[in-house]
Amino acid sequence: MKKQDLTTILKTALTERNNPTDLKEIHIGKVEQVSPVIASISEGKIQLEENDELIISEWFRFRCNIDKTTLLSSGVPDDLGNARGISETHSYTGASCNMPSAVEYLAQAIEKVTGELLALKCDLKVGDLVVIGSLEQLDKYVLLDKVLEE
Repeated sequence: MKKQDLTTILKTALTERNNPTDLKEIHIGKVEQVSPVIASISEGKIQLEENDELIISEWFRFRCNIDKTTLLSSGVPDDLGNARGISETHSYTGASCNMPSAVEYLAQAIEKVTGELLALKCDLKVGDLVVIGSLEQLDKYVLLDKVLEE
């Protein structure tokens, strides 16, 4: 028996397995316009327009709409700083209260959630690369996510 190298064994195993025959393509597109979104695929040869050939995924919309009002990012740090300055004493005994500790725990939780949400935010700009998937329906595509460049 002839000895085979690992590459040949893997290649044979992958080609012999029961692969689906109807896999749809994933494209890397380029944003040509933001509102409505127009993205191009196939080296700019095909233009896909939002609500015509291009559907925007709900997850992508959620990410892009995070903090559009700027309520999460503008006044929260100052508000939390003011809340952390609260000091309380019990009116009856004059002993210090646990309220500042509770406020600090809440402030930390708010900062964490706010930071995590803002990290998910997706600002879509002309020239950005996006992941676009083909749908079952002919000539319909879905914008799945933005490609992050480091």
